[in-house]
Amino acid sequence: MKHVLVCTVGTSLKKNLAHAPDEKLKEWIGSANVQGIVSELSVIDPADRLNGAEINSITGILEKGLLDQRNALYLLVSDTEDGALTGRILKAYYENSKNPRRFDKVETVTLEGLSDRSVFDFRTKGLRNLVKAIAEIVKRHGAESVLINATGGYKAQISFAGMIGQALEIPVCYLFEKFSEVIALPPQPISLDLGFWLANASLFFDLAGDGLDKNPADADPRFAGLIDEIEVDNTRLVGLSATGQLFHEMFCFRFQQQRGRLLPPDAGIAPDAKVIKYEDSNKGRHSGLEPWLKKLCGAPYVKRIYTHYHHYSLPLKNYFRPSAKGDFCQVEGSFSDGHATTKFDIVTTAKTADQRDAVIADLSSRFV
Repeated sequence: MKHVLVCTVGTSLKKNLAHAPDEKLKEWIGSANVQGIVSELSVIDPADRLNGAEINSITGILEKGLLDQRNALYLLVSDTEDGALTGRILKAYYENSKNPRRFDKVETVTLEGLSDRSVFDFRTKGLRNLVKAIAEIVKRHGAESVLINATGGYKAQISFAGMIGQALEIPVCYLFEKFSEVIALPPQPISLDLGFWLANASLFFDLAGDGLDKNPADADPRFAGLIDEIEVDNTRLVGLSATGQLFHEMFCFRFQQQRGRLLPPDAGIAPDAKVIKYEDSNKGRHSGLEPWLKKLCGAPYVKRIYTHYHHYSLPLKNYFRPSAKGDFCQVEGSFSDGHATTKFDIVTTAKTADQRDAVIADLSSRFV
C-alpha cells in the first residue's frame, strides 16, 4: 500500500505563471499572493501544462492509481527564493479543502545547498541533503509506504532521486516533458556489500557527521568515491559525499531489515539488573552519563558496562567502535555532554567479529 508521496520540486510552475496569458496570475505571482494563485489554479484542469511539472505528474500518478491513499505529500524544494515560493504554492494547493486531490498532510522540506549559487555546495551539501531527507521520510513511514515522484527540479536532483529509489527499494515515477502519462520504474536489485559497511560502521557514522580529520580512502581505496574533503577555518574536515551518503542510508536501511539475523542473542538479563561499574573519580560527576548508560542497558545483547576514562573538560562526539581490549564481546563507547567526556566498554553476548560489528551498527543507529 503506497500512501506517502515524495516529490522533488523545481520552478516550472512559477515560470509558467510568470508568463501566463492571465494578467491576474502574472500579478499574483509577482506579489507572491499564494492564496490568490491557488484559487485560480483550482479551476484549471490539473493536467494543463500551465500547472507545471509537479501538479501534472502528481495528477498522472493519482489517475494511474499508483498511490492507494493520499496520507502525506513531502515537497522537496531547492534552496532558492523561486523554489521556496513554488513549494508554498504547491503546499497550499494540495491542502486546499476544495481540491479533490488534496492530501491529509503536506510538508515542504528545503534542501540546504541545493541551488545554482555554488557548484561546490550543490555537490557537497545539496545532493547529500536530498539523500538525507528521503531517507528520513522512509524511516518515518517505511519503504513499503513510499512512492517517489522525481519529475521536478534540477536534472542532477532528478537523477539522484532515481538512484535513491533504487537503493532504498522504492518505485520512482517520472513525467517527461514530451510524454502524455507518468511512467513508474520499479526498484531494481543492487548488489552492494553490506559486510563492508558493517565492518566500518563506526567510520560511516563518523563520516555522516563530517567527524573525521583523516581520509579513510588513504588506507582503503573502497572509500574513494564515498568521501568529500573540505576546509573550514584552516581545518580539514572529512565527510561523506552525496554518493557516500546514499550508500550509508542504504546500508542502514538494509541493516534494519536484517538486524534480527545479524545481532547476537539476548543476554537474558533485565535492563535494571545489568551492572554499570563506574571508575572512582567519575561516579556521579558527569551530568547525563548515568541515564545514558541505563538507556544502553535496554539493548538486549548488553550484559554489563564499565567506565574506564573521564575528562572533565574534553568534549568529544559520541561514538561506538571496536574495543581496544580486542575481545569480540566488547565495544567501546564515548559519551559527552558538550563539556566532559567519559569512555566506557560494553560487554555483550557477541562471539564473532561480525556480531560485534552488528552491535556497533545497531548502537550507532540508535544512540549517535
